[in-house]
Amino acid sequence: MKRCSQLNNQGSLLVLLGAIAFSLGGLLIKLIPLDPFTINALRCVFSSIVIGGYLYLSKHKLVINKTTIIGALFVRLMMMTYVVANKLTSAANAIVLEYTAPILVIVFEAIFFSKKPDKLSVIMCGLVVSGVAIVVLDGAGKGNLIGDTIALLSGVFYALTMMLNDFENSDSLSSVFLGHLFTAFTSVFYLDNIAAITPRTLLLIGALGIFQAGLGYTLLTLGLKKCEPLTGSLIACVEPVLNPILVALFYGEYMSFRQITGCVIVIGSIIVYNIYTSKKKQDI
Repeated sequence: MKRCSQLNNQGSLLVLLGAIAFSLGGLLIKLIPLDPFTINALRCVFSSIVIGGYLYLSKHKLVINKTTIIGALFVRLMMMTYVVANKLTSAANAIVLEYTAPILVIVFEAIFFSKKPDKLSVIMCGLVVSGVAIVVLDGAGKGNLIGDTIALLSGVFYALTMMLNDFENSDSLSSVFLGHLFTAFTSVFYLDNIAAITPRTLLLIGALGIFQAGLGYTLLTLGLKKCEPLTGSLIACVEPVLNPILVALFYGEYMSFRQITGCVIVIGSIIVYNIYTSKKKQDI
């Protein structure tokens, strides 16, 4: 029992550190004075090295098949749309709208697999939609509608990535690594932009790739293996909360009251849903 408790505590700490690393994304993307496509390509040069190093050291076999390649495509699209959204809308809108992925999974399973959601799932979907509507309407009034739409697309690709884990021959870590690696290769198309990069910009891109993306994914993967699913999912909610706080403190981008209301509804609904589904699985 003591051994299990220690593993759970270690796992919780790793998930927390991973969530904190992920939360740096909004601030770093805002601070880097490059277009989002260049940022995404260059950060993946660093992150693919970190994740590839973890694969090697942990002796995790790289799985390359149709499922993991499709998953890699979704990972790449998710990353790209998230970075673009951060440049076109507020960091809070970008992360919260992407964070609708768990609810989108419920919708997609109902559409594509005829998996009927239970009553609570329907209520949670309704609450999340209402929260999203508040966030998007607030953003539309500030000219951020395109950015908010792209952020929702990021949530769609995130949800599709999560769903691939249920398919045969899937391997999420392989899909994450391949997605980052494929994106890193696209950096050759931005050589003109790379030539003009200052040491400060390179440092920010390195931090984004090594800490936010590389260590973020690695720490979260390690942590979730060692702690309870409920604990992990709740700790991971630190990311969408801390992300806009860091941007407000160090970039001066503040949230409106309506924006805060919408974000609280979305994140709160997902936390409640995570608690419910985790307890339900434990009772089975």
